[in-house]
Amino acid sequence: MANEGSLYEFVHISEIAVTTRDLLSLNLKQCTQPGKRSKDARTRSDRQVEQLVLQQARAFVGRAREGFVLSVRQADVPTKGELRFLLERVLLDWSSLRKELGIEVDEASAADMTSEEITRCVRQQLLAFGVAATALGALPRTPAEDVTFPYSYGQPPTYGDIPTPSTPAEMLHRLEEVESMLWKLMSMEWQTLLDHYYGPLRRTYGFFEANARLAQQEAERFGVKKTKRFSSPTG
Repeated sequence: MANEGSLYEFVHISEIAVTTRDLLSLNLKQCTQPGKRSKDARTRSDRQVEQLVLQQARAFVGRAREGFVLSVRQADVPTKGELRFLLERVLLDWSSLRKELGIEVDEASAADMTSEEITRCVRQQLLAFGVAATALGALPRTPAEDVTFPYSYGQPPTYGDIPTPSTPAEMLHRLEEVESMLWKLMSMEWQTLLDHYYGPLRRTYGFFEANARLAQQEAERFGVKKTKRFSSPTG
């Protein structure tokens, strides 16, 4: 983290995590009501800001998934069946993988793609994965006073029932679930998501909650100013 570029990327991830967590909290409070049809009073401008925030969140999770692909090793895979699953999901077509990771460029710009740029791209992906994996590991241990999901029905509120991924396949599944949920958040009504996708929605919220908490814990150590939270009219 001593590298200035890595520190900048960490700050960027921190801002995305905090902003996404606060956006989810605000919209769940304003646009949903358990068991009822809640009126959506967001303006067009509100929706445009929402789409921008969620797009940035998707880009972060995408980089984390790509970092996972780069970091996984055969020795980390406990069974042949799981190895086959991983190969089929992310490692089978190297040409497509290179394109997805941003390493493959067209002929006109190939000469301009330096090894430093490729290294920076890969470093960002590995850093994103490291941050995401750390957050997923810390999520079940989030103190009750730090759990802000608006519909936590346990008393006290907890994420303790959300397990830490223990295998590469589980890690990939969790990252892909967050990606899928962000797509839904960009295209579906929030009330519908609360009614029909409560589990994935809560886990996605918890993912960004844990990332935001990690970012706030590390901000002081790195001498970084904490990100301001959205102000919610409901508290």
